[in-house]
Amino acid sequence: MNQQVSIVSDSSIDLPRDELARAGIGIAPLQVAFSTEFFRDDALARSDFYARLKTEPRLPTIAAAMPADFLAAYRKAHERAEKVLCLINPFESCSTYTAAYAAAVVARRDDEIEVEVMNTGRALTGLGAICLGASDMALRGASLGEIVAAIEQATAQVNSYYAPATNEYLERDGRISLYEMNVGPLSGMLPLVRVWGRVAVVGKAKTQAENVARMLDLAEQELAGAEAIVLVTHGANPEGAESLAARARERLRCARLVIAELGPSAGAYCGEGTVGLGFCPSLQKLH
Repeated sequence: MNQQVSIVSDSSIDLPRDELARAGIGIAPLQVAFSTEFFRDDALARSDFYARLKTEPRLPTIAAAMPADFLAAYRKAHERAEKVLCLINPFESCSTYTAAYAAAVVARRDDEIEVEVMNTGRALTGLGAICLGASDMALRGASLGEIVAAIEQATAQVNSYYAPATNEYLERDGRISLYEMNVGPLSGMLPLVRVWGRVAVVGKAKTQAENVARMLDLAEQELAGAEAIVLVTHGANPEGAESLAARARERLRCARLVIAELGPSAGAYCGEGTVGLGFCPSLQKLH
């Protein structure tokens, strides 16, 4: 079946390169600025990122991908399909949408590429799961309208949770008092973090293991038995990721499960040792 649509996003979705290649998902890299150096996300190894994170005087600044990088991703995606669907996150700053949309205008004008930019309402690993589901539909010949409709139908069951091993980095983020407004004091406790369009602490426990158990409970509850694409992610904690993946396979109906390294977007404030879970119902089932 001929592919009508190709999927593009930015590197905040944290999918491994081999998975991106398999799914045919184009990526515009984020920008990561430490106190003295600036990197494109695709030029910064995850191990180097976490090593630097320990010693930097302040947390890095994470900025949206550049319009030129979105444009390059659109042009590459157009080689695979006539139309391009760019799926982005809804973070409080509109800079990602501005960059993606500006590049779409140029792609339409200069290259006659039809690009649709969709704010999905979800971010990070949850958005990564959406991208995999959208790619599955695209590879099977679904139309742009069919893919968008399936994403809209699934959004209420898409989420991203993270269980840090420490609250050190959230404290360094400088907004710990705002996070504590939802769950009370975090002194001596570890946070459970949810990311939609912003960072929110939605629970706390004495141990990371308790937060991981709660994360799985929430995923099971929100998916309500639906078959799902699941992303397990980790901040320099592959053993923790493997353990979480095994439990996710037992508890959730995983149509596909991918283990990924947590990138700067969430890794900057969750830190080394974090494990996370992102999920989306299988869009093909909704189509």
